[in-house]
Amino acid sequence: MKKKSAAILTALFLMAHLGSPVTWAESLEEKKAELDEVQRQIESNEAKRDANQKQISNAVERLVQAQHELAAAKQELAVVEGQQRILEGQIRANERALAIKQKEFDNTREIYKKRLRDIYENGQVNYLDVLLGSTDFRDFSSRMYLLQRIIRRDTRLIDTLTRQRQELADKKAGLDQQKVQLDAMHGQVLQKQELVAQKTAEQQRLYEQALAEKSRLDAEYEELQENSRQITAMIQRMEASGRISPQGHGSGQFVWPVYGEITSPFGWRVHPIWHTEIFHAGLDIAADYGQPVVAADSGTVIYAGWMGGYGNAVMIDHGGGVVTLYGHNSSLTVGVGEGVSKGQTIALAGSTGNSTGPHCHFEVRVHGEVTQPLNYLP
Repeated sequence: MKKKSAAILTALFLMAHLGSPVTWAESLEEKKAELDEVQRQIESNEAKRDANQKQISNAVERLVQAQHELAAAKQELAVVEGQQRILEGQIRANERALAIKQKEFDNTREIYKKRLRDIYENGQVNYLDVLLGSTDFRDFSSRMYLLQRIIRRDTRLIDTLTRQRQELADKKAGLDQQKVQLDAMHGQVLQKQELVAQKTAEQQRLYEQALAEKSRLDAEYEELQENSRQITAMIQRMEASGRISPQGHGSGQFVWPVYGEITSPFGWRVHPIWHTEIFHAGLDIAADYGQPVVAADSGTVIYAGWMGGYGNAVMIDHGGGVVTLYGHNSSLTVGVGEGVSKGQTIALAGSTGNSTGPHCHFEVRVHGEVTQPLNYLP
């Protein structure tokens, strides 16, 4: 539908500015029926188009949010994996220590088992019989010394065996506890990996949506730039043909077309996501649907109708080469050739053309070239 509208607009440009004897008013009158039909079709699709534009515009915000969440998930995953590596190293160290303790325990147990076999094979020795069997005091002392050494050795052997058994049990218990922690960490790692996978898939989907949004915005930007070049050429042709007054007939002091926040200033700006520079030919001023848009100064309407990406637009000649443009209106209240006074309502604010919300796009052109509107506003 936009292509059909653009074709009609181009036809009007050609008829009006390429030597046709038909005036602007007559051309618009002849095409009025077609323009009305186009306008009705545009308005019928406007709500659907606006909803779709908002949905696509939100893709960029969702992309940024997904990127933040993905980065957080990856950071948490890295922390868990680091803890897992540390714990795995501790487990390996404990396993080596456990193997050493197990070897010590096995050696002590073998000695103890040999001692038990000797006692079993030779019978239990009665220490008192050994002492009483001594031949003299010297023999008695020797036998007492040897018996004490045997008893101390057996006692140390039992104590060592008991201690090593306890150390071995403690090491095994600690190792089992670490393995439980490691299993729990494995579960956390798997959960984080699943979260990262989900966020990655979501980020990829949103990134593709954002690319589509970028492609759409680039196309809209090029369309607006082309519209702007056509407007420049149109104004310059009208000046050359004398259809724009060379003498100023406005007050020279503008009023604001609508009162609201400036949502997009004039000049070059950087896209917040793609970091590409784009040029904005006017001021975007926030407004409610249906809010009156007034003429910034007195003058003559030289265009009133659909203007591609500008939507429903009005252009006013203020004389002296100064022309103002008011874009994205929901409807227009003036026609071509009509004289308007400063502050007179010329349109109702809307979101037609390449727009994502209701506002007034306001341009000031001098001899067709855009200039800073704030230089003309109070």
